Amino acid sequence: MIRYLMIILVCILYAIPLIKTYQLPGPPSIKRDYYRQERGLSNSEEPFYFESFINNEVDGIKCHASSITSAGKYRMVSVWYAGSREGAADVALYISFFDEKKNSWTDTEVLINRDDSSRELKRYVKKIGNPVIFSDNKDRLYLFYSTVSIGGWSGTSINYKISLDRGTTWTASRKMVLSPFLNLTNNVKNKGIVLDDGSIILPVYHEFIRKYSQMVRIRPETYGVKYEINKATHKHKAIQPSILPEEEKGLVAFFRNMDSDEKKYILMAASNDLGNTWTELQSTTLPHPNSGFDMIRLSNGFYLGAINKAFDNRGNLTLIISSDMGRTWKDLKVIESNPDKEYSYPSISMSEEGLYHITYTYERKRIKHIVFNEAWIKSQTAYDD
Repeated sequence: MIRYLMIILVCILYAIPLIKTYQLPGPPSIKRDYYRQERGLSNSEEPFYFESFINNEVDGIKCHASSITSAGKYRMVSVWYAGSREGAADVALYISFFDEKKNSWTDTEVLINRDDSSRELKRYVKKIGNPVIFSDNKDRLYLFYSTVSIGGWSGTSINYKISLDRGTTWTASRKMVLSPFLNLTNNVKNKGIVLDDGSIILPVYHEFIRKYSQMVRIRPETYGVKYEINKATHKHKAIQPSILPEEEKGLVAFFRNMDSDEKKYILMAASNDLGNTWTELQSTTLPHPNSGFDMIRLSNGFYLGAINKAFDNRGNLTLIISSDMGRTWKDLKVIESNPDKEYSYPSISMSEEGLYHITYTYERKRIKHIVFNEAWIKSQTAYDD
């Protein structure tokens, strides 16, 4: 009897095309900050490109899934997870801040571990996973991170913490209720975008039984959030969307492709109503080894991406650029290239000073960071204004 009841519950879950936790007022549009540069990035500016490591290599410790965002003037912040192995009980989220004037990172600190998360959420946490950190362009930082209480990554829940002082202090973790089915199977990878009414669109993905992506629209409150959720994909195994703003209510999303095809390509779709409805998925021309990636929209409307440009390994990490909303792409720079190693899960963000920052997994041993300006992008052979 219990078995049949569970089957019925699962069927009901997947028959619901739209799950709304809270109904939010609308309609807003894309925040204008996405098209504005705080600092002069004209052709007269000297090209700038700088590489560094955020953390030191430690024997027996694996690092992965970094996320980076602005934390105020001349300041960036990055979060990632590290431990003896992915999913181990000793995995914790670590945090560090970058000073753009000094080109240096602060010492790494633990932001939250499994025991902290269990205590704050008042429930058992078996392991901690992907973090996503981003700013609302005010003083607030939002950290969304996944936890598992039972099973593997398909049984994840998303939690959040808020900092009202750009990362100095944080609220206790709170769980997001995004599914009526035990609130499982939701995870995060890429940053959200801020709308002009202060609400946020956060891309999330689902991995239990079927794999698909969703958009969560979040309205911040002083110490919490309200939210609603909409499906972005119904077909294919398209997860971990990276979303880019277009026009007033336009969005373009690029998806990790988890289909079983021997040769896979990154997928894309578009929305003209802030993610409430989406076009059918279509393949891009970008080779894809079933790995996380990230993209960002430049001030002139070009798209900049960091991807593993290969079909079968994560050893090639390449910066790519598109001048036609993702229809065609050119290689801007090969950042890393070694098929026997792993350079993966990049995160891209722009600082208040108009510099572009990328962090990524370096051989699962460290988190590497690169920063450059738009003048450097324009100096590359592939750039064609």
